[in-house]
Amino acid sequence: MTLMIAFVLIGLGTIALPRSADAAPADGKKQIVFVHGKASHGYGGHAYGPAFRMLARMLNESVPAVNAVVIQDDQDLAAMETADAIVLGSDGGRLVKSLGDRLEPLMDKGVGLACIHYTVDPTDPKAVKRLIDWIGGSYERHWSVNPHWEAEFKSFPDHPASRGLKPFKSHDEWYYHMRFAEDMKGVTPILSAVPPEATRQRPDGPHSGNPTVRARSGMAEVVGWVYERPGGGRGFGFTGMHTHWNWAQDSFRKSVLNAIVWIAGADVPAEGVPSKTPTLEELEADLGMPRPGNFNAEAVRAQIEGMNP
Repeated sequence: MTLMIAFVLIGLGTIALPRSADAAPADGKKQIVFVHGKASHGYGGHAYGPAFRMLARMLNESVPAVNAVVIQDDQDLAAMETADAIVLGSDGGRLVKSLGDRLEPLMDKGVGLACIHYTVDPTDPKAVKRLIDWIGGSYERHWSVNPHWEAEFKSFPDHPASRGLKPFKSHDEWYYHMRFAEDMKGVTPILSAVPPEATRQRPDGPHSGNPTVRARSGMAEVVGWVYERPGGGRGFGFTGMHTHWNWAQDSFRKSVLNAIVWIAGADVPAEGVPSKTPTLEELEADLGMPRPGNFNAEAVRAQIEGMNP
């Protein structure tokens, strides 16, 4: 009889089952689901999975109001259905395209969405429009550019996503001159910097240069932003993260952690989301692959040690 009652209660949805990656937390926490493709671009390049595992661990340790899980895109993605925020990482905006029809009703419901680095370049016009609708901006070929350069971030807006940020420099593949929502309505730039002139003078091409980019000589460009959708829901775009080692830069890392918490609808701490600065060894451990023979560990270690003067 007891067993029969249990089955009935389960059918009515009144029994609290143990939490899993494909179920919403029963404790009221905001559910953040990271979905990533495979790493590419060599050792420490476009390492979405390792980065997402690190970020999820930091969020779960430091923000009691959230529960973060990480899923590779070839696994069961049912956890997205109960997410408060979804964070995507893939090359060529592949996940924006392959999951677009599945994401659309979630975006309509107000689920937050973050797209990191190459994820913001979905290539085809339909996906570009969707990304602008969902996170407020997108890479657009023959309009945006993707040079490697050292960005200097000197000031930040008054916004929860910028809490605790300090001026910093970061050398990365910072895409810029993104295609944003009309008149930047709903968009708040979080990270902006003036690119070196040489990055504007590259020859014309889908990624390299164009006349509009060259006409903006000396102007600041937005490389990280948050967005409030007109119908509800929040978005976050971040064009850096080509290089895994940049996660050792405290404000670089904090800007992403803050924004993810914000798009999930949780409160960002007054000084931003705290996290321990990862060492080279910890960053390599997250990569989960053998160190190649030509990897200059001491040079990277010195680079990391200089990131937080």
